[in-house]
Amino acid sequence: MSHATPSALVTDKGEVLLRLEGRFFQLNQHELRSLLDLPPGPAGVGITIDKSRFRFEFPADNQFVNITAKQLGRRLAKQATAR
Repeated sequence: MSHATPSALVTDKGEVLLRLEGRFFQLNQHELRSLLDLPPGPAGVGITIDKSRFRFEFPADNQFVNITAKQLGRRLAKQATAR
């Protein structure tokens, strides 16, 4: 069974919409930073996807994280069970 390519969208309200392995996730930037083990910071995120690798860049405080779609999916699943 094939899965759709991972995708991401940052809305004009600053929310981050992710699609991983056919599942959709919606996070605000504070939740995303927490998920990526980053401290709270100013708004603004850029997302680059290369095959199954994400790069999240937070230019206002010069933070970035590289993570695979599989790792990100595990973190999202863990976060969902913690709620």
